[in-house]
Amino acid sequence: MRSPMVRAVRAEWTKLRSVRSTPLALIALLALSLLLTVASANGSVFSYGGPKQYDSSTFVHRPAAGDGTFTVRVAAQKNSAGWAKAGLLLKDGTASGSSYAALMVTPEHGVRMMADGKHELTGSGGADAPRWLRLVRAGDRVTGYESADGRAWHKVGTLTVAGLPDAAEAGLFVTSPMDGKEERSGPGDLRMHPVATLGRAVFDHVSLPARADGGWRQTDIQQAMKKGEMADPVAAPKPFREHDGTFTITGSGDLGGLGMGGVGQLGGQPDLVKMALDDGIQIATIAVIALGVLFITSEYKTGTVRTTFTASPRRGRVLAAKALVLGATVFVVGLVASVAEFLVARPALRDNGFAPPLFPELSLTDPATMRAIVGSAAFLALAAVLSLGAGALLRRAVPAVVLMIVTFVVLPIVAQTTSIGFSDFVGRATPTAGLAVQQTRRLLDTVITPWAGFAVLCLYVAVVLGAARWRLSGRDV
Repeated sequence: MRSPMVRAVRAEWTKLRSVRSTPLALIALLALSLLLTVASANGSVFSYGGPKQYDSSTFVHRPAAGDGTFTVRVAAQKNSAGWAKAGLLLKDGTASGSSYAALMVTPEHGVRMMADGKHELTGSGGADAPRWLRLVRAGDRVTGYESADGRAWHKVGTLTVAGLPDAAEAGLFVTSPMDGKEERSGPGDLRMHPVATLGRAVFDHVSLPARADGGWRQTDIQQAMKKGEMADPVAAPKPFREHDGTFTITGSGDLGGLGMGGVGQLGGQPDLVKMALDDGIQIATIAVIALGVLFITSEYKTGTVRTTFTASPRRGRVLAAKALVLGATVFVVGLVASVAEFLVARPALRDNGFAPPLFPELSLTDPATMRAIVGSAAFLALAAVLSLGAGALLRRAVPAVVLMIVTFVVLPIVAQTTSIGFSDFVGRATPTAGLAVQQTRRLLDTVITPWAGFAVLCLYVAVVLGAARWRLSGRDV
């Protein structure tokens, strides 16, 4: 013997399948979302015009012949940029682009080891100054070590630097890449202004091989530019200071290869997963609005609602069954649409410049990506259930559809053409806040976190369904 709720769900599932608008709305959901995703992904283009290799720093050095051990403690480092670098450098002379091996600490990305802008190793991910660094050279193999106290050393790794000559320059270096100062000039309009930064680091316990000779010299290595490349702004470093074996060095510029050590990865990069899903899901919302409203208003129009409530007098149960059947159906179809959008957009975005090493390789199994995809399907399901509730309240298709279209489509469009304040209000206090579940990284114009935005949508659904339940119980059909 099936429970009354199970019977109600079966009955509503039968109705949903029999409504002529159901397959049309679901087909429209899939078709519209995929078509707009293809158009949006193909219309999004990124072009990088900077150097592929960066070699610009303040280098305080002296000659060092042959193999040996090079040790220093980075006692302090200014957080002039998240990817500012300070550490040890072995280099073939002082020209930009010459072969090198470097071990460094950064303010926000821990310890890194690099060679020739082509190889990178990661040490302690969260370590910052003060930090001990050590390079051990044996021919063309250079091994990096790091330590918190100068006694217990941890190996970062070994790199082969074939271009490093026997008579290399060894010493201390400081870099600080340009920073992208973002500002919101209007709703949905982000602008970035490149600003030069000046790093500063204090070094002590400097120990170079006994064969190192000559006095300390400072070379401000300038980036070698090729024709057509855009130069980054740099700040003028000050002469280094040395007192009782403690060095204070300032520097600007950057060191590394494209996508390595933060090179080229300026702040404000777009959320590629949201780019892949956003436009298609928003247009698909129109289809689920129509489906949700018609699922109940069609019964009022034909009068079959009387039969429904005669067979199942508990009207709240009928409404719950309708919401469950509608939400589950839209979620399944929406999940198919979301996965298809992601798979279609991913190669198009990659072909248009949103590709490694500057941009991450999008993966369907990444937890944030999975949350965005499943969340998009859940957003469509809740939008459909909210439309069902609006239809139950108004009992007429046209005003209910208009109300939902205004809420989900018109208001966001108007918000993008008015002011930042109104745009932020719509993004955090209306049902469209639920689209925040698609976010996989926080940007300057992010007005609400993914789960908070999704909770706002759930709250609207609960309130509207509660009001619809009250009206169904309070008035006859």
